[in-house]
Amino acid sequence: MVSVTNNTVEDVINALGGPAAVAEITSSKGNAVYNWRAANKFPTDTYLLIQSELRARGLVAPDYLWPMRQPAVIKRKRIRAGT
Repeated sequence: MVSVTNNTVEDVINALGGPAAVAEITSSKGNAVYNWRAANKFPTDTYLLIQSELRARGLVAPDYLWPMRQPAVIKRKRIRAGT
């Protein structure tokens, strides 16, 4: 896989054919895509749609373009046998 040049939202949009193409891929309105470009981040619900389309073209984009929360580490208490 080849990384999208410069790894910005604008680069991903351009690699996928522009705002109209990305709007179609994500079932979004065109003005939403322009807002994503201005913010330099994609909504989290577009992650699979955009990454799948990039992979189909032999491209990848960094995950940090989608601001997702990371799962917290769960601390498990040890339970003693017989208590």
